[in-house]
Amino acid sequence: MEEKFEVWDAHVHFFSFNFFKTLIKMKGEEKTLNEEFAFLKERYGIETPPVSPVQLARRWIDEMEKYGISKLVLFASIPEDTVSVSTAVTAFPDKFFGFFTLNPLSENIDLSIKHAVENMGMKGVVLFPALYHVHVYDELLERIYLLAEEYNLIVFTHFGILKIPIREMIGVKDQIDGTYGNPTDLHRIAVRHPSVNFIIPHFGAGYFRELLMLGAQCKNVYVDTSSSNSWIKILPYKIDLKTVFAKTIDIFGVDRIIFGTDSGVFPRGYRIDILNQQLEILNEIGLSSDEIQKILSGNLKRLLGF
Repeated sequence: MEEKFEVWDAHVHFFSFNFFKTLIKMKGEEKTLNEEFAFLKERYGIETPPVSPVQLARRWIDEMEKYGISKLVLFASIPEDTVSVSTAVTAFPDKFFGFFTLNPLSENIDLSIKHAVENMGMKGVVLFPALYHVHVYDELLERIYLLAEEYNLIVFTHFGILKIPIREMIGVKDQIDGTYGNPTDLHRIAVRHPSVNFIIPHFGAGYFRELLMLGAQCKNVYVDTSSSNSWIKILPYKIDLKTVFAKTIDIFGVDRIIFGTDSGVFPRGYRIDILNQQLEILNEIGLSSDEIQKILSGNLKRLLGF
């Protein structure tokens, strides 16, 4: 009989109608929203999300019920879309937690964070150093970490290869700079702020060695398992996802690994294939049921205060 685990997915993008609308405006072309959405449907098969964030949230709940997923962390993938995620979380607090993306170069960072936490219920902040061209150790970001301490916010920080397919599909020309993508940049910050918990997605997204180095030294750094992890293909040596998991467990232990899928658009919906693949790997490695449960939900529960 196949064992059932409680799954809390730490990495789902809430690509709302407002998200698409905002990026389409950033693109700056003289097309109507309907024309742009029709293009995305025809070229990439992407469905236009409902205008209401609550309706989109219900679509995600349908996916959760279909696949037996207990909780999702929803990302506001651009700063302008925190309201959409907050609306979904407020409507269904038993299903979702919200993380918001922050432009660390924007004015009034303090007010933005306080508003997101106190008025919008956000539990984590998402940083994209390569997108905003700022190192995580830059003194400009110190206020973020101090407020993360104050509010017990999780700091989710994307390092490594930064590819944002949905922005590319829409046609937004981002100036992504990999100079800012090394996980070891986080070392001094993690040491300076030991009470802040940092999560790095995709096993470092190509910086696997650097991720392991950081994890060996900083016990407040976690790793998430999300996406297809296609970065493996660019490494100058042969490695598979099973080996990645095994080595990560060696260094981080099972208590600092967080499950995620990087689900986002419809009609693909929830990426159950990733859950199935990773669950198979965890069983092949020989983890106990309790250890697997920590990765699938227990560790995230602890970080969120449950």
